[in-house]
Amino acid sequence: MLDLELFKKEMSAEIKSHLDTALESRLKSVIGEERSSIVREIVEDMRVERAVLGHDRTGLSEGQKTEFVKFVKSIPAQTKANEAMVGDQDSRGGYLIAPEVANAILRIAASVGIAMSQCARWDMKGDELDVPAYAGSILEGEWLGFDAVGSVTGVTFKAAKLLAKSWQLAFVVGKDLLSEATPQVADFLLALAGEAWANALDKQVFIGTGAPFTGVLTDANVGTLTLATGKDTFAEYDVIDDSSDAIASVEESVLDGAAFYFSRTVWAKLRVQQDSAGNYLLPQAGALLSANFKNGGPKPAGEILGFPVYTCRHLPANSATAVSTKFGVFGSLKCVGLGLKSEMDMAVYASGTFGGKEVALSRQLGMVYGSRAAVSLTLPAGLVAIKTAAS
Repeated sequence: MLDLELFKKEMSAEIKSHLDTALESRLKSVIGEERSSIVREIVEDMRVERAVLGHDRTGLSEGQKTEFVKFVKSIPAQTKANEAMVGDQDSRGGYLIAPEVANAILRIAASVGIAMSQCARWDMKGDELDVPAYAGSILEGEWLGFDAVGSVTGVTFKAAKLLAKSWQLAFVVGKDLLSEATPQVADFLLALAGEAWANALDKQVFIGTGAPFTGVLTDANVGTLTLATGKDTFAEYDVIDDSSDAIASVEESVLDGAAFYFSRTVWAKLRVQQDSAGNYLLPQAGALLSANFKNGGPKPAGEILGFPVYTCRHLPANSATAVSTKFGVFGSLKCVGLGLKSEMDMAVYASGTFGGKEVALSRQLGMVYGSRAAVSLTLPAGLVAIKTAAS
């Protein structure tokens, strides 16, 4: 059987030979070394997929990718990068990306993003969409005797309004790179947009503060599991006792599909907890023992009591441990509504400051992806936030 990880490593050098390494170095100054490294990894994975399966996660052919790069080259460059973008005006609002390319970016985002792969998706035609939200008690109805009249149970659904907000990603690309309209260049441009889109949505779903969206850790309607007195650091979360309490805190009907979510640095501490005899509390130190994930997105980092554990860079890291602090989540992200508008646009700028550099003086172009999305909790009872004790 083919070892995909080994195959990926062997192909890495070949992949890099096809890409302009200068692009990655430029991206580091704009989106950071970690982000640019993740983008490169996505590109490598896509090359492996094509080699093994004959196609990659984008669903685009090499011809379609080449046409996308040609499209980017053909966009008339705007004069100023700081000029206000107006969505209803092509010359100032960017040009719509072809639907198949926009869908390819969304597929990449769903393959690497927790929110994109696990939240309940709602397609939005306009900028507002009312979806049902229920925060009441569990319904049972009643049993009736012969010829008896049943009572009416009042059920109130609140409207969780999805309000689309604008998002953009700005970066620079060398003119020399764009002169080569190749599928490899398209891979990099697509992966950059998909990873950034997934990253932005994950942040809002988990820790959004209301600008523009409210996330699970900050939503007042989400229940809180506060650790016992004395457990005032993240690492003191008991992976057996406290996890059992977290599972019991969530409505049973959503447990199929529920998961734990922590920072990878917190999970690194929790997965190796030991009992008084030095035995690990989790089998194989939290390794994934059952294939109970079905979302097709990022793979779990392990499991606790039969539920997968996902790590998210936006949740508080272990270094941020503090009293009375929410740091983890348990539940089903299907209880979070994610509204997406399929339109995605792109603008190209020949001058202006990107990452502290005037692109007109460095043979570069500034590129800006733009889209709109909305996030709203629709069933708060399906999630619980995990919080350290006050002392």
